[in-house]
Amino acid sequence: MAESVHEDCCELAPEGQVCASRRLAGGECPACGTRLRPVSAAHVLRQVLRPLGRHIQGDFGFCPAPACDLVFAGADGTRLTAGELRHPPAYKTGDAADLLCYCFDFRGSDFLSSEADEATRFISGRIVAGDCACDITNPSAGCCLGSIRRFRKDRGMT
Repeated sequence: MAESVHEDCCELAPEGQVCASRRLAGGECPACGTRLRPVSAAHVLRQVLRPLGRHIQGDFGFCPAPACDLVFAGADGTRLTAGELRHPPAYKTGDAADLLCYCFDFRGSDFLSSEADEATRFISGRIVAGDCACDITNPSAGCCLGSIRRFRKDRGMT
């Protein structure tokens, strides 16, 4: 019931009083201007290093820009960088030693080697089998296959 009230509130609010989740959903990264993808505070809490004592509540957006160090932006002005995450993503840091596939522990370097196709097939098979949890484990809250493709493309690999 509370969710529908929240949604009604957002729909009925005057133009200047749009709920924070709606602002972030269409908002831009305060560091680079890239469009943010909405993520929950619970998702951010699972990603951040040492969450105790941090102010992580309300609405957040994820910045997908690879060159931007900012990972999460809160509606309240909170900013979290790759260095503040438990496992910084290779697609944000550019470091091949960092994770690209959070569900099955593949690093950027795994996709720069001759075993990249085998690793990608393994992940794809696990996704089809319903064994992935990218929505929980990946800071982007999205599938790692897109991140893997972008990471390889950024390094001149296909």
